[in-house]
Amino acid sequence: ARGGAGLMDRVLFDREFLAKLEHLSLVARRLYRGETRGAHGSPLRGASPDFADHRDYQPGDDFRTIDWNIFARLDRLFVKLFAEEEDLGVHLLVDASGSMGFGTPPKLDYARRLAAALGYIALHSLDRVGAATFAAGLGGSLGPRRGRAQAFHLLEYLSRVTAEGGTAVDASLKDYALRTRSPGLAIVISDLLGAPGWQRGIAALRYRRFDVVLVQVLDQEEIAPAGSGPSRLVDRETGRSLRLTVDEAVLAAYRERLSAFNGSVEDFCLRSGVEYLRAGTMVPFEDLVLRYLRQGAHLHARK
Repeated sequence: ARGGAGLMDRVLFDREFLAKLEHLSLVARRLYRGETRGAHGSPLRGASPDFADHRDYQPGDDFRTIDWNIFARLDRLFVKLFAEEEDLGVHLLVDASGSMGFGTPPKLDYARRLAAALGYIALHSLDRVGAATFAAGLGGSLGPRRGRAQAFHLLEYLSRVTAEGGTAVDASLKDYALRTRSPGLAIVISDLLGAPGWQRGIAALRYRRFDVVLVQVLDQEEIAPAGSGPSRLVDRETGRSLRLTVDEAVLAAYRERLSAFNGSVEDFCLRSGVEYLRAGTMVPFEDLVLRYLRQGAHLHARK
């Protein structure tokens, strides 16, 4: 945990950014039965309104829920949580295949920072957070945990992730869907490159009652490649190489193929009820979290 404090600053920039994250919360479009008390509505109707726990006061909270006895002792505002309030299971699924090592900085760094920020938001909201990586199959995982102190463990886990191996998004996500007993909000972060059939993996999560957010991360060089003339391209996942002469016709064909692929991803997500965000690594990380993700259905300011 001691090393986690430094990692917290490197991954999430600074305490000012963390303070902004603490005013946000992740929400699911469907209600889930939580395992412990949190800050989300329970699907159980008629649950007892008995006191269950405390959490920090947030602007907009009902003054009637403030525990004034604690305030008198500690001079800090806490609100009471009741039995209707349940925690949300948040599942962070990060692509760690070889293609995620491309870019300056690598796409994997961007993905890890995004996962860390969203995990921090969830843990601060007293939600359960688990994480797993995938490449040719499921990689290492961090079991579900709850509480703000667990942010250090999440960051340490993410700091050890490296980009290597092939891509099998479909098989990896199917495996995760089958292994996980408690569905919730699944946030999949991947470039989706070299991953035919990825739709089946997302569909498997949906079938197992996960609410899914898909964030596609691409490097600027992938979005708008520069350069011309004789080139040698090397596949980071297979090691295969291709020699070709890059000219305007080649670049135009590449842009057309990429646009068609990205359009197919967007269409699939729209039809499947999956929130989709395509993020270029040239977009400032703070803007991605505090601006673009907040335009979606799953990241809201605390009320």
